[in-house]
Amino acid sequence: MKTQYKKSSDTYKKLNKVFYIQLVFISLVTIASVFGAAKVVENVLIKEALIGEAEFFWEHYDEDKNFTLPVTMNLTGYLVTDNDYSQVPEQLSHLHENYQRIDLNEKLPIVYFTEKDNKKLYLIFEEAQVSKLALYFGIAPLIIVLLAIYLPAFYSYVQSKRAISPILQVIKKIESVKVSKGELENLNFDSVLTSGNQEVGALVNSFQQFSMRITDFVKRERNFARYASHELRTPLAVLKGSIALLKIQDLTPKQQPIVNRMNTMVLEMQDLLDSLLLLSREQDIVLSQQPIIINDYLKEIVAKADDVVVEKNIKISLDSINLIEAHIPEQLFSIVVNNLIRNACLYSEENSIINISIRGSKIIIQDRGLGMSPQQLKEIFNPFYRANEHSGVKGFGLGLSIVQWICTQCNWEIEFHSELDKGTVVTLDIKNVTKLT
Repeated sequence: MKTQYKKSSDTYKKLNKVFYIQLVFISLVTIASVFGAAKVVENVLIKEALIGEAEFFWEHYDEDKNFTLPVTMNLTGYLVTDNDYSQVPEQLSHLHENYQRIDLNEKLPIVYFTEKDNKKLYLIFEEAQVSKLALYFGIAPLIIVLLAIYLPAFYSYVQSKRAISPILQVIKKIESVKVSKGELENLNFDSVLTSGNQEVGALVNSFQQFSMRITDFVKRERNFARYASHELRTPLAVLKGSIALLKIQDLTPKQQPIVNRMNTMVLEMQDLLDSLLLLSREQDIVLSQQPIIINDYLKEIVAKADDVVVEKNIKISLDSINLIEAHIPEQLFSIVVNNLIRNACLYSEENSIINISIRGSKIIIQDRGLGMSPQQLKEIFNPFYRANEHSGVKGFGLGLSIVQWICTQCNWEIEFHSELDKGTVVTLDIKNVTKLT
């Protein structure tokens, strides 16, 4: 089926996603760094400061037993002599580690404990004030750092959108054009060129030159299709009329095969002409105004497949599990099914059976003919390719190319499953159907 270009909003979503990921990643790294620095302050700087404070006290205490214990807003010292804990908080008597936090007065201060000459020094550090100051002084640099990172990132994001926007506008305009209706000539990129982007301008100029060439090719193809349709159909009609007159004449046994061969070749020539014209034009699909009962329409198509069926004495079995209806382009549906049934008949043995069944929205055509190899299955949709060129089956190799083109235009799906000497199963899914039973 057709490959569709993703909407331009998807590109903007990707840009937004990258931008947001960058912001989140940068924020997390910055915040983690700030908290990591706080932990370093607590575990290294404060500890080193308490160790230094303890050494300072013992040094002066050795010289002066009346040396004053440190008592500040954040630091309080306690000295225990002769294991007398009456003048210190009870929680200090149970300490076993030199550096830890304790639950004291509904707070969690840091306590550093050291011992010398049966005397114990406890330094209690209330880091709440320090933490607040660190938080305040940490937030300000954090905000400045984040702004310093966010602003260039946002600027880069805006510039990226501006750089991509003209390209997306070009793509959107190109997508809206239908080549089959000659709309290439009406393309106008003035609004895009005003952006001043030289690269986009070069791209637009190259596309405009290319579109002019495509327009010329499309006009040439249409003229050829029109002239071929008129000029080739007229002599074919004359030949068909002349052969019809010959057939009602009293022909000799030698003349009759010649006339029959002429009639066959004219019909094949007409089929070839119709196939080439259908492949060469691209037009809008016109759906039936009223829903068509697929089962009944399929019966009519099968009933008209008499030429090959009668010649090879092939029986077509039609089995409908569901009764379905849908809005379909009748002529195109008829061409697809006719080609599939004709191929099944041509590559089947005489006196064989072809099974056609309807399962939901799927039409399944199964034969027990020559079948195809995996390599042949890959090539069947190529124009003028014939899987069994030496089988004696006549044709031009355009039938399945036309089938694929129609299925693509109608958004139908078609699948082939085949094995050599066992036959082929074709599944045509016409999708949007209504089940009546």
